[in-house]
Amino acid sequence: MTTPVGQSARYEIQSCPDIEFGRPDGHVLRLDLSLPIGVAAPAVVLYLHGGGWMIGSRKSHAARAERLARHGFAVASIDYRPSTVAPFPAQILDIVTAIEWLKGPGQAFGVDANRVALWGASAGAHLALLATAAPAIRRAPHDVPGPPVQAAVGYFGCYDLTSRGDLDRPDTGSPIPREILEQDWPSGVPAPPSSRYLRARLLGGDESAVSDRELAAISPFAKAHDIHVPVFLLHGTRDSVTSMEQSLRMAQELRHRGETVRLRLLEGANHEDSAFDTDATIADVAAFLHEHLGRPCHTPPLPHNAVQQGD
Repeated sequence: MTTPVGQSARYEIQSCPDIEFGRPDGHVLRLDLSLPIGVAAPAVVLYLHGGGWMIGSRKSHAARAERLARHGFAVASIDYRPSTVAPFPAQILDIVTAIEWLKGPGQAFGVDANRVALWGASAGAHLALLATAAPAIRRAPHDVPGPPVQAAVGYFGCYDLTSRGDLDRPDTGSPIPREILEQDWPSGVPAPPSSRYLRARLLGGDESAVSDRELAAISPFAKAHDIHVPVFLLHGTRDSVTSMEQSLRMAQELRHRGETVRLRLLEGANHEDSAFDTDATIADVAAFLHEHLGRPCHTPPLPHNAVQQGD
């Protein structure tokens, strides 16, 4: 019989990198899986990286994923197709593919595919919330009752992609993080590109041709009526890339609709600030996920051959 473990427990983790979970149109998708050792059928958190839907990878914030895994979750940091490879809805379909993988080959890793949360940063936060919306989920090939995910966490996300969202000006008193300025953007892309440019590229168009109606169709804010899972939004008050008003308005809209939502503003924090990776912040995220996914339980360690490494 297993015994529940308190949320403050810490676990050693086993890393299973470079696991292929899909190959849409020949584009190989991989994930890096961090497993808490000694936890029976851990709940799964899919981590979605940022990068304006155009750059970044599953390895961008490996330490962040590992920190959460130490709280008893199986954390899968996944790749999704960038907008330079495939426009929306390819990114949502890739998330659904990862969830399907959990229900199939992922079972070899002993995870509980019926307890899944999405956790995204920046562009990944946008995708995390949008993927919970019913119209997006209906693209999934499976026919499983209930939502395929049970919670979502968003770090400094952009949730209203329309011109109204443009009114949420970021904090111009804070410098744009070096991490963004020094990114290796694709050839022909202005560095750093404007938010409007990135949003248009997500739809496969250019800035002058993309309408607010099209942008609203892929905005979690406009799809709030389809989001019916608990949501935790975190944002820095000095974000120089995405205004905290994006999270404030998203939280307000979900509350207005009677949904479970929590908002935490990190005082003085910029976009991709180290404040989002402190033990206290990660513990706060873990507590939210424990509340909605359940707590980890001890179990004897799996046999070594029960966990397969990726190629």
